[in-house]
Amino acid sequence: MDVIFRDYESKDYSQCEALVNEAWELDINFKPQALADIAKQIYTKGSEINSNFKRVVEIDGNVVGFIFGLNENTTKPKGNFLFGLKIMWKLLRVKPICPRSRKELLGAFNVHEANRSKLVDRSRSEIVLFVVGKRFKGRGYGKSLWAEFLSHCHASSVRSIIVETNKEGASTFYEKLGFKIIGDFQSPVHEFAAPNGQARMYEYQCQ
Repeated sequence: MDVIFRDYESKDYSQCEALVNEAWELDINFKPQALADIAKQIYTKGSEINSNFKRVVEIDGNVVGFIFGLNENTTKPKGNFLFGLKIMWKLLRVKPICPRSRKELLGAFNVHEANRSKLVDRSRSEIVLFVVGKRFKGRGYGKSLWAEFLSHCHASSVRSIIVETNKEGASTFYEKLGFKIIGDFQSPVHEFAAPNGQARMYEYQCQ
C-alpha cells in the first residue's frame, strides 16, 4: 500500500467532493439532486477557495483524506465573491429546485454565518474543511494532516487556530488534539446533516 502526503491539486477536486458527500450524506439530506449537487459545491469548492493551505493523503493513487486551512499570516485567498455569484446563478437556473428550496438553502447559510460571527470572525487561522474517508479513519492520517497544518502555522507565528465542527461529530477528535471549546451556536446547516445538529467552535493555542 503506497501512502503519500502531498499538496492538493485541482485534479483532486472530484475525489474531495466525494469524501465530503460521504461524510455529510449531502445526496441524502438535500433534495432534489440538483440542490444536493450545489450543496456539495458550497461545502467543498467554497472551502477550497477560502483556504491557502491544502494537503491530501493519497493511497494507491486515490485521495482518501484532505485538509483545507486558512493561515491568517500568509497570502490571503481570493475568489470567494465570484464563487458566490456563480452559486446564486446556478440556484436560479436549475429548474428542479423550487423557490422554497432555494430560500431554505440560502437562509440556512445566512443564519449559520450570522450566528457563527457572534463567536468568531472569518479572518482568523482556521481548519476550513477536514475530511478522512470512513474506511480510513483510525490510521493516523488525520493526525498527520493536522500536524502538517500546525507546523505551517507555527512557521508563520500564528497564535491560535479555530475549527467549526458538529457537537455530535468530530468533537472528541479535536479535544484529543488539544482544542478547547469556544462555544456552541445554532446552525440550520448542521441540522441538515444531523438531527438536532449543534454547531461548535474550538480553538487551539499555538503559543
